[in-house]
Amino acid sequence: MKQSESQNIVISIDTVDQLFNAGSISPASDKPIVILGEAGLPYAIRQELSHGLRRWQGKRLIIQLPADQVNPGSQLQIVDMIRKYARVKIDENSAMIRLSRTRSLTSLVLAIFIAALLIAFIGIVTNTLLASASDTVKGIFAGLVTIFIWSTVWNPWDRLLYEWIEPWRENRILRNLVTMEIVVQAIPDTLNSNNP
Repeated sequence: MKQSESQNIVISIDTVDQLFNAGSISPASDKPIVILGEAGLPYAIRQELSHGLRRWQGKRLIIQLPADQVNPGSQLQIVDMIRKYARVKIDENSAMIRLSRTRSLTSLVLAIFIAALLIAFIGIVTNTLLASASDTVKGIFAGLVTIFIWSTVWNPWDRLLYEWIEPWRENRILRNLVTMEIVVQAIPDTLNSNNP
């Protein structure tokens, strides 16, 4: 059964190298990847991430190249390169997630320790230096130090909770890329005739 265009993710490029490496910006082209001077696979992954993770399930990846670059040998080689790229990128993202969690957790522990010291500092200052000050002055001092405490703790807490999400989402798409059907085909004549 023939799959519809809506079931395909199409990357149209001028050379295989453009799948993995960003090129020069070329607004004269009719291919978005070439226009932006971006690498094809990361561009396609980013576009699909914006549509949700399920969009890659059950689809084919179509790589369109000029007809002179398409042959049975290039088909196998390109599919192999894409799968290798996906596996290595999954490993890199997984390492980034682990590193991010370790650094964020270490930073959070340090921030909590600093926050505890600052809370003790508030208590000491309000009971000694500011003992005779009004409650308003004590409140302002405590509030200013509390803002500093909050800002110290917030960044590592935010990174611990959220920084891992993007590489994790990308890995879900890359895992689909490892198993999905990949087809290399010649750019349709309608695209070639529009390309300067």
